[in-house]
Amino acid sequence: MPARYIYSFGEPINPEDLHRLLQQTDWAQTRDPLDIQYMLDRSQLTLGVWDEERLIAFARVITDDRYRALIDDVVVDSGYRGHGIASQMLGRLLKRLEHIEQVMLDCGSELAPFYAKFGFGQKECATMLRDNRS
Repeated sequence: MPARYIYSFGEPINPEDLHRLLQQTDWAQTRDPLDIQYMLDRSQLTLGVWDEERLIAFARVITDDRYRALIDDVVVDSGYRGHGIASQMLGRLLKRLEHIEQVMLDCGSELAPFYAKFGFGQKECATMLRDNRS
């Protein structure tokens, strides 16, 4: 019998559990649980995925709920990758955001083919970033 994961937009995310997931990334390893809680409190939409009590995946959305939405911090536990969880998450997020004029995300070039399957394409423009951490 295939694993049954619980996908929820409403279930509270424990910052310690999310911290454990983010430690597996190269872009969010330095975040601490207090800052993660701050981020969770201010994110308009979060999606968590659980295997029983264990948080195994997460994504969030920053949006004005009409014109723009940014899907951010998409992460799946390394032990659960390749099980279709990210595809399920993206499908659910995009369904939830179908009334938004433009949905954006930022990803590494190695992930561009995955996101292209969901209708994302590279935009012809300069990506500008000011990193206040450095």
